[in-house]
Amino acid sequence: MSHPVKEILGGELGRNSAKLLGANVFAQALGLLVYPLLTRMYSPTDFGLLNLFVNVGGVLVLISTFEYQYAVLLPKDEERSKAAMSLSVFLLLCFTGLLLLLLPARGFLAGLLNAEEASASFVFLPLFVFLNGGWNILNMYFTRRKQYWAISHYKVSNSLLQALLKIGFGCGGVLSLGLIYSSVIAPLLSAAGVMVFHLKSHFKEMFCFEKQTIRTVAREYRNFPVFSLPRSLVNSLGFALPALMLTPFFGLSDLGYFSMAIALACGPLSMIAGSIQQVLFQQTTEMVNNGQSIVKRFHRLTFLTLTITIPLFVGLYFVLPPLVSWLLGAGWEITGEYIRLMLPWLLMICLNGPVCFIADVFMQQKVGLVFEIVILLGRVGGLLAGILTGSFAMAVCCYSIMSAVTLVFQQAWFYYLIRKYELSIKGKN
Repeated sequence: MSHPVKEILGGELGRNSAKLLGANVFAQALGLLVYPLLTRMYSPTDFGLLNLFVNVGGVLVLISTFEYQYAVLLPKDEERSKAAMSLSVFLLLCFTGLLLLLLPARGFLAGLLNAEEASASFVFLPLFVFLNGGWNILNMYFTRRKQYWAISHYKVSNSLLQALLKIGFGCGGVLSLGLIYSSVIAPLLSAAGVMVFHLKSHFKEMFCFEKQTIRTVAREYRNFPVFSLPRSLVNSLGFALPALMLTPFFGLSDLGYFSMAIALACGPLSMIAGSIQQVLFQQTTEMVNNGQSIVKRFHRLTFLTLTITIPLFVGLYFVLPPLVSWLLGAGWEITGEYIRLMLPWLLMICLNGPVCFIADVFMQQKVGLVFEIVILLGRVGGLLAGILTGSFAMAVCCYSIMSAVTLVFQQAWFYYLIRKYELSIKGKN
């Protein structure tokens, strides 16, 4: 094993990432085992409905805390960290209440998307937002304290429960909303289990109800709602664009094939990248607070990523359609074709995902927002090309290419910020 690989895998980053990766590997392996059953129970339209629900819910989850949950990780002292947590919980409760008041308008939203069958599923959006927004806050709490086993506990239990519930609802004939029910019940039970086993009597100690401290934290980290939240919304909207733009023209069935491509390809890669990112975020924040150099670990991580992904993706290009057809059943080979079109974008997810927090560490969310807007515009253009040509495959291809190209420039900017920081600490020494 080369020295750069040993440096990444043998240190604290490797050990802590392994705890999260172990949970993610289990979750993805379970998903691969379950998908062949689910695709024989549920139709592509059912998966398209799930994709639409999750994308709309995902955008709302981001708004629910105004991104203040990331401020839980950044302060040096515990009091301000707890204040950030209290602020996040308060905003989450207010936003969930607002969604409950807006429930009567769910039919209007479904009509705009030309998917009237989605109206019934939108009833569960407030609960979905509350559960996922709450977990985002807890996730940062556990990350700050390096309690990665608690995070792994949630990931494993959530994946296992979702798999069992989807199979159960499918066997019971609850096909229209069975996938939606599973996406709400599983995180509810998983979060409850984590709180019982990993928080116990310390729950009250997590919060700081000192109003002045909360106001101070809100002002100090205002870049999160002012720049980071719009940036995250633009990013989330970029992922939701295929569901929002293509469904009115191509229907839920085509969206279902594409959503399965996202689940099989983007899901595993994003979870692996997210596991590394979560640990690296905590470590990098700590090192920057202490004025330590960080550039070498990022260079080594890039080297390791390229060494693994390029040969893997080249091999997958030639076997994806028959492989997916064998896995999911006859008729699903189109999902393999979509994944093949997405490979350049998937490569950039592997490179970009683990270091996407760099803008937050150096409080450069404003420029980060500009990058996300550029990515969004590129994706809109790609999808419009598919709509104008009447080809869903063309939309997927252009969407993926535009995503990949803009992520290349964003990656270069991340390394510019790192280099600028390295020069600043050299000047102090």
